[in-house]
Amino acid sequence: MTNFEKQCLELLKDDEIMGLNILRTNKDQIIDQFSYGYADIEKDIPMSINHIHRIASVSKIFAGLAILKLIEEKKLDLKEDISKYLGFSFRNSKYPNDVITLEMVMTQTSSLSDGDEANGLGYDGVNGRHFFVDLERLITDPTYEYYTPKTFSDKKPGTFWEYSNFGCGILACIVEKITGEYFTNYVKRILFEPLNLDTSFRVEDIKNKDLIANLYYHTEEGFEIALTKDSLLRGQYPRFELGHNFRGPAGGLLVSPNDLSILMRMLMNKGTYNGVKIFEKESIELMEEIHWSGTVEGNIIYRKKGLQIVLLDGYSKKTLKGHFGTAYGLRSFMLYNDDFGYIFVTNGAKMINLGGISDLQQKYLKYLTTLK
Repeated sequence: MTNFEKQCLELLKDDEIMGLNILRTNKDQIIDQFSYGYADIEKDIPMSINHIHRIASVSKIFAGLAILKLIEEKKLDLKEDISKYLGFSFRNSKYPNDVITLEMVMTQTSSLSDGDEANGLGYDGVNGRHFFVDLERLITDPTYEYYTPKTFSDKKPGTFWEYSNFGCGILACIVEKITGEYFTNYVKRILFEPLNLDTSFRVEDIKNKDLIANLYYHTEEGFEIALTKDSLLRGQYPRFELGHNFRGPAGGLLVSPNDLSILMRMLMNKGTYNGVKIFEKESIELMEEIHWSGTVEGNIIYRKKGLQIVLLDGYSKKTLKGHFGTAYGLRSFMLYNDDFGYIFVTNGAKMINLGGISDLQQKYLKYLTTLK
């Protein structure tokens, strides 16, 4: 047992965790790695670095990379009104004359919200449902059965940060409109296949489906299953008309910690991994620039944003870049700087939300960033 593994075991001795993966890399390789617990406790399957997780909002980075590839190819402009790309007037009805740009959507400052889940309206109301929803009508048509004015906040576009899953779905629709192919196919073609990864936004595309780990909710009575391979297969969205597939990209990427570390090292190497060039250096640098900064009440993480990534200070000498994830009992992060990258995934644990990060994520991030 390595010293890293011993320290991780010591750290988690008082935690209630179903399964866990923690790893640290430099630009070239994994330096430290630790797996613990179960990918499937019912079948007595231990967790491994190759188990595939629905990684939650870490997914947003890769929707952003699809947009960046199209910017790189000069098919999109960061400062352009997204109405031009979607083919209809995309406006906050409270500010009908204010343009909403691609940059605003990618920094979550567009005034786009997630709707009204309680009443089955807007993005949150139709997310997880398997029937067709017309994106244009959802945005623009007050007579549409799923429309809600709560899709947009009362804030002027470009002036206020608000976390939005819908925004990531809008990015996927723009990709489809511009490329003429499904977002899920496009990101697989430009990113996952060139790196030979068993990674996808669609569970049907995963080759090693038996490596998909269960997700578990922690309750007062213990752990209960939230998602399994079979429920993910049953719950996969149908493919709708291009430009209307806005549900899924915000959190639905299926990826193992090992494959995620390859994607992270590609970013650390400014678009290239193991001799395979995926992006121009300038594209990754554009993503990592500060495009928004400010404070958000009740959130200790979001102070600076790049394009579909958080820029995080206070944990290492250099700014960390990446994202956190939370869904169906899972908590995750993928964060990196020029020297080191850090990945954390648990498929179920007892945690306390601290405002954008849980106590468990914070504990392991603090530990990882102290290592030399």
